Amino acid sequence: MRNMESIILGIIIVVCLAFIGVCIFRKRMDLVVDFLLRACVGSAGIYLLDFILTISGYQISVGLNAFTILSNGLLGLPGFILLYGLAFYYSI
Repeated sequence: MRNMESIILGIIIVVCLAFIGVCIFRKRMDLVVDFLLRACVGSAGIYLLDFILTISGYQISVGLNAFTILSNGLLGLPGFILLYGLAFYYSI
C-alpha cells in the first residue's frame, strides 16, 4: 500500500511540473505565479488553522506535505476546503 501512495504522489508531482513547464514554454507566467501564490497562501492558511484548532482542543489536523501544497496550488480555496472536509470526514 505504501508503494502505491508514492506512485500516486509521483504522478501528481510530474503532472504539476509538466503544467508549469507548458506554462513557461507558452509564455504564461501568470499561471505559474497564480499557482505559487495559491500554494503559499494555502500553506499559510493550513498552518494557521491547524494552530487555531489545536489551541481550541479540536483533533482535526491537515498538516503540510507535498499533497496538501499541490492541491492548494492547483485548486485554491476549494482545495483548502476539500482538505479540511476530508480531515473532518475521516475523524468521525
